[in-house]
Amino acid sequence: MTGLFKYIPIPQEHSPDIYSVDYENLKKLGFTTILMDYDFTVTGWRDDNITDKTLKLFDKLIEEGFKVAIVTNAKREKVKIIEELTNGKVKVYTSMKKPNTKKLKEVLQEMDSKESETVIIGDLFITDISVGNKLGLYTILINPYTHGLESKFKKFVAGFSKFAYNVFFYTIGWFFRFIDLAAPNEFRENIFDIDYIQLKEKGYKMIIFDFDNTLNEYHKDFLTPEATDLIIRLKEMGFYLLIASNGRKSRFKSLEMDLDELGVDLLTEARKPLKFKIRKKIKYLGYKPSEIVMIGDQLFTDVVCGNAFKFYTIKVEPLTTNEGIWTRMIRFFEQIALKGIREKPTLSNNEEKKIGKDSSITKNKLTK
Repeated sequence: MTGLFKYIPIPQEHSPDIYSVDYENLKKLGFTTILMDYDFTVTGWRDDNITDKTLKLFDKLIEEGFKVAIVTNAKREKVKIIEELTNGKVKVYTSMKKPNTKKLKEVLQEMDSKESETVIIGDLFITDISVGNKLGLYTILINPYTHGLESKFKKFVAGFSKFAYNVFFYTIGWFFRFIDLAAPNEFRENIFDIDYIQLKEKGYKMIIFDFDNTLNEYHKDFLTPEATDLIIRLKEMGFYLLIASNGRKSRFKSLEMDLDELGVDLLTEARKPLKFKIRKKIKYLGYKPSEIVMIGDQLFTDVVCGNAFKFYTIKVEPLTTNEGIWTRMIRFFEQIALKGIREKPTLSNNEEKKIGKDSSITKNKLTK
């Protein structure tokens, strides 16, 4: 966890409800433990009506190897039904005093779970998200549970909870949310230092490359022999490759012919970090966000765009300092952002997260 995010209750992810969370992707990223709030998260406020849909979700998570627990500020009498309905497979921890971290630390110790491998899901940013951020857990904010609620008062409480977060988000919180979107899953020196074998093993099927200062130097209109060789290897591995550039189509006329021969798709004037052109493209191709990797050299275009889609994002160092005036200005703000972003979950081991870490083993494997 980095800097102010320990104290600012911005979640790392939003989801409509506990059923819409991409648990498959969480598993891919190495998470082992799922903690959930109770009221307005797994059921309505002050309600013990646990639906079959919720119980099936618990069973599915446990079958997939997750450790699952309820962590709530409520008293035990109200929540113990969870343990009864799941035959003790889902543990219940009550009177947690969130956002205080003391009792949650004890829960993690009892469950033998690491903070870096734990997800906390809840509807309240001032309790669930705050305590998760303080401990360095992966935090997911959901909309308050209102399915089947007949009580107007409970609906009002749920609506007010969502309203309070929106007020916070669009005042103090928007800046931190934007900075969070600029945090990639991985930093690498260049496209050859990326572990594509691991990406393939983890189920990624499509790679989106930026072009300028990623595949070749700024304003070049051809692929280097090294980049061409890498593309051929990636195609042989079964990846679908798309080059998404904000550059004009007229710039890439000669390159487009070479890409056609290589079987690589090209999207020009992509308008990154805006999503609409890339969204249209991936919808046509039929890939899910959890199957896509975005690779580029700029935080505020490539990485922000990829994170907005929930792609796996990799930031590489620019190949040259020869850039346009606008890009050079953006680099200044990138340096400021880099001091404040928080780490995101990565497929790589902790010792490989640092910028500049050599991963030439991958390059050697690909070029054999």
